[in-house]
Amino acid sequence: MGGHTYCGGSHLEFKKLPLKKGCKLHKYNVINVKFNDVIGIIHWRGGWRQYVFQAKPEIDMSRSCQKEIILFIDKLMKEWKGSKSK
Repeated sequence: MGGHTYCGGSHLEFKKLPLKKGCKLHKYNVINVKFNDVIGIIHWRGGWRQYVFQAKPEIDMSRSCQKEIILFIDKLMKEWKGSKSK
């Protein structure tokens, strides 16, 4: 992310945001903890019936960060599908 050297390990944190009035699903800030920078947000896209990642403009990410975001979204989707079967 950016022009800094990656030294291994995760630089990402997923912070659940407070639920807005009228919304059923939370949004999550995706934060680069090394630089304390919000790089984007994960939110529910109703028309697509899935969570999506919306990156801020001009954000560079390594493949490992992209994979980490995908794994987090997969976890959210599994939880959402589980809540629908109850």
